[in-house]
Amino acid sequence: MSSSENALPTPPTPHGPLLAPSHHRTSSTLQRHLETALAPATLNKRSASVTDQIELEEWWSLTPERLRRIFKEVDVDNDGRLPFACLVDSLRRYDLAAQEQDVTDTLTKLRSPSSDGEDDFARAWRRKSTTEVTEDEFLAAAKQLMVAKVFAAARRKKPLVSLVDFGLDDIDIGDDVEVTKAWLARPSTKRTRWVEIRGDETALRLLGIEYALHPLALEDALRPSQRPKEERYETHAQIVVPRFVVHGDALAPQVATENVSIFVAGESLVTYAASTQAPAWSRRVRAELACSFTKLREEGSNFLAYRVLDAVLDSGAPAVAALRGSIARQRDILRRSKYSSNDAGATLQRIKCDLEQILRLLRPLARVLMTLVQDDDVVDHRYNSYIEDAGENVAELEDDIAAALSDIERLAEESELYFQRSQEKTIYVLTTVTAIFLPLQFVTGLFGMNFKYMPQLNDRGAYYLLLLIMTIYTVLALLLVWWCSSGRRRSLKHHDIEAA
Repeated sequence: MSSSENALPTPPTPHGPLLAPSHHRTSSTLQRHLETALAPATLNKRSASVTDQIELEEWWSLTPERLRRIFKEVDVDNDGRLPFACLVDSLRRYDLAAQEQDVTDTLTKLRSPSSDGEDDFARAWRRKSTTEVTEDEFLAAAKQLMVAKVFAAARRKKPLVSLVDFGLDDIDIGDDVEVTKAWLARPSTKRTRWVEIRGDETALRLLGIEYALHPLALEDALRPSQRPKEERYETHAQIVVPRFVVHGDALAPQVATENVSIFVAGESLVTYAASTQAPAWSRRVRAELACSFTKLREEGSNFLAYRVLDAVLDSGAPAVAALRGSIARQRDILRRSKYSSNDAGATLQRIKCDLEQILRLLRPLARVLMTLVQDDDVVDHRYNSYIEDAGENVAELEDDIAAALSDIERLAEESELYFQRSQEKTIYVLTTVTAIFLPLQFVTGLFGMNFKYMPQLNDRGAYYLLLLIMTIYTVLALLLVWWCSSGRRRSLKHHDIEAA
């Protein structure tokens, strides 16, 4: 672990340009699965719901801009200073200070102590004199009290982050760096800092205070169902992009969706994802940063934001490819089982839900990339070609998903046609039998009538003659049916070969 673990993020500054048959017994169940797959897919468990709404405490709304406005409202004399009592009342109003002593201790720590352990400023606060505070001290005190509340809520849990500090000539990489008050108090010694947060909400809140991240941006980062978006705030910019993770085997894969939030504040970049493991996109970007000759080391946080965005987006192609491969395998299973495999139908239904879920996320993502290209205040024009390339990749994914959905639809139509033919065959057999035996039934009914005077009723050979005629008729009728059925089978086989 490098010495950079104890380094502090640089104070937030306005960011520069930023870079988004038993057949009849099983066919009904299979048909239900396939019909469901053809119907509009319902929102799956990874999509939006009303249960994942995130609301931060009210004091999170105290952004630097709002704190300055509060200070000016309280500063009736317009001299840029507030009495201690007004400061305490203002902080208590927003639940930042439970007691007056909390504010006293916080303000005391804002000044470096003298050699005897306490300077004049600290002693003045200890006596609760009429010492006044400036606007900067007001903002710093509120910030420190907010940090204290986050640590108090975390209790004994240690907030951890992964840290990369780098410049053109050197780089420091640290994993499982503990976020402490001392760590937050030290400046970074490198030009650019990347703080990666892996599922630690406490660390995200602490970094949110340190970099003055807007509470709406934090809520978007913590909300699992947040759609892709790009937003610019006073002190930073935020981009939310989806990451696709494939679970299960190749026969029946499932795709989970996880959002990655990218915050750019000056030469600092903060990323947050709910997963606690190091993802592939992070390892890929880190490997590129480890090489001193890469463009990443030259450009800094703005280009780093693009590289993170592009690496996250690259997770979509393997996910869609895995789902398309599963569709081909399920098609083979269905054809071998003569469309009687219920498991294959259920798997196709899940695949279609996953594909439509990905497609719902790609559409707003394409709009985000278009915004990044068109808005010069958000993305430097030097990076437009890179963003446009990412947009082309998203368009290719949309085309691949459309082709996969068409494959599922054709497979459902193929299954429906198969069962339709089975029903037609049954009806054909019943109709044929009826057509053959209906004339015979007529003859037997005719000669079975009980009349006293009927021709040939007393003829000894009439019965055998009639029996012979009926037998010849039955054989000729069966031969005719066989010949017609053979021609029909050849025609259907030829049609299937052309369709394949």
